[in-house]
Amino acid sequence: MQSVDLFSQTYTEARQRFLDAACAAGAQIDSRILNESGPEGEELAMDFAVFGPGGADAAIVVVSGTHGPEGYCGSACQLGWMSEPDLFTRLSGHRLLLVHAHNPYGFAWMRRTDAENIDLNRNYVDFSSELPGNPGYAQLQDALAPEDLDDPQAAAALAAYEERHGKIAYMAAMMGGQRIDPNGLFFGGTQESWSNRTMTEGLRRHLAQQRTICLLDIHTGLGPYGVPYLVHGYPKEDPRFAAMHDAFGDVMRSTAITEEFDEDLPVDPQGPIVLAMDRLLPGKQTYAYVCEFGTYSTEEVLGAHRADNWLHAHGDFNSAKGKAIKSELRRVMYPEFDDWKQMIWEKARWCAECMLTLVNRV
Repeated sequence: MQSVDLFSQTYTEARQRFLDAACAAGAQIDSRILNESGPEGEELAMDFAVFGPGGADAAIVVVSGTHGPEGYCGSACQLGWMSEPDLFTRLSGHRLLLVHAHNPYGFAWMRRTDAENIDLNRNYVDFSSELPGNPGYAQLQDALAPEDLDDPQAAAALAAYEERHGKIAYMAAMMGGQRIDPNGLFFGGTQESWSNRTMTEGLRRHLAQQRTICLLDIHTGLGPYGVPYLVHGYPKEDPRFAAMHDAFGDVMRSTAITEEFDEDLPVDPQGPIVLAMDRLLPGKQTYAYVCEFGTYSTEEVLGAHRADNWLHAHGDFNSAKGKAIKSELRRVMYPEFDDWKQMIWEKARWCAECMLTLVNRV
């Protein structure tokens, strides 16, 4: 299969192709159905495809669609790994778990968030503990999520905050996650989401016997066009920091190293699944990272998400403006060009090789 042919046009197409390929490759399929429908009334689900020996010492887990429209990229990568016999044979020599559509609602409806406007990358926190606030967001709440998307006062307030505090602080205020406005940007929720509960149960069910777990969560939207941006959360004193560096090289970065924070890595968000793996799978040795495949500028990407948030809170989906907002969100999160798709697949295959190196060493 050519790399450009791995990418689908709709959630339904991507899901069916994933299930067909997984069944053909001998997977055990475990589909968990969401109590919501897609825009055409279609069934929505988080699908677990399980390969390899149940008693294998190590497991490789690949997650797609944490943020809805980013699922097109992750789904294509999963399909590609199943389509290459040599690579798939080596991957499935371990326990291999492919999780399709972490956020099926967002995938089908072209939304970063789920049906409750929860950003899953802000939801994997310990809700039994006191959660940190985000005073910057509280200060900018009305400007970040205005009733009028084109309100010049909102734009002026955002520009003034950035000028006063700097770009990194501005990005942290916007993107760091918040729990005060259920209709606002980067809402982390006040309890575990359906996706959180379903993912946690699935990981524990299908990886019960594995000692070592390497998890990859595939995203798009951060960094230069087609370029992979790899990041984990381990500090230098954690042995996993060196292990990740040895397997992936200098392209792997850590959110725990403050001197690496810059405009490319502007915030350490509270709640990504990759930072929660030790808590989700206690007693196991977990290695978790995100691969962000770049698309367009940060301003374009965040602008598209802000507009889409406004649309779901205040707009009309069927209006010309609503359709234009959805089209722009798809454009910035899923560049439908052959060169981008080829770049994605080449690096996705490389990521698979690096994960094999990691689990074979540890």
